[in-house]
Amino acid sequence: MAPLKTKTTDEFRVPSLAEADSSYADLIAKRVELEQRDSKLNSERSKLRGKIEAGRAAFGKHISPGVAALLGDDPTDSIADLSRQLREVTTEIANIESAREVLHRRTDEARNVASKLVCFTVMPEYQRRLGAVCEAARALEAAREKHDALLDDLEREDVRLGYLRPVRAHFLGDRREGRAFYFLKEVKEAGHNV
Repeated sequence: MAPLKTKTTDEFRVPSLAEADSSYADLIAKRVELEQRDSKLNSERSKLRGKIEAGRAAFGKHISPGVAALLGDDPTDSIADLSRQLREVTTEIANIESAREVLHRRTDEARNVASKLVCFTVMPEYQRRLGAVCEAARALEAAREKHDALLDDLEREDVRLGYLRPVRAHFLGDRREGRAFYFLKEVKEAGHNV
């Protein structure tokens, strides 16, 4: 069994958008709150619909809260009152849906701000890691050049290379301006000085 990899204390950790920007965190908290409220209201709406259907089946007609009180029934269980409650719950669900749409737009805007903050925070670590990749790409280009130069020397001497079984680094693209060259060029054009 392979040993578990333990995380060292100096490993870099990317902060979340919520950690970077409290406004973004507040919007996410509000979204969670609205989702919980919506779920609760949907359950309540289902219960109210069930009570209304049961009341209609039992009484066969609507009775008002006043009639229910005269009969000694709980006026809050009357079909009219249950229907009123259902309308209120349905209205609140619609309001929550509208609020969620507005919140979605605000969260999207806040995400841009929070993303800028996270990128600003991680920039030194990104530059360090990109620098390591560029250094490796340069070393790979130099090693390939030496490798190809040896093969070129052998070919100039008309040596049959089949006995050497040479392997060329075709995955790097063209010898002079291959993939590593274009990668390094792209890094420079993106404004990174590594």
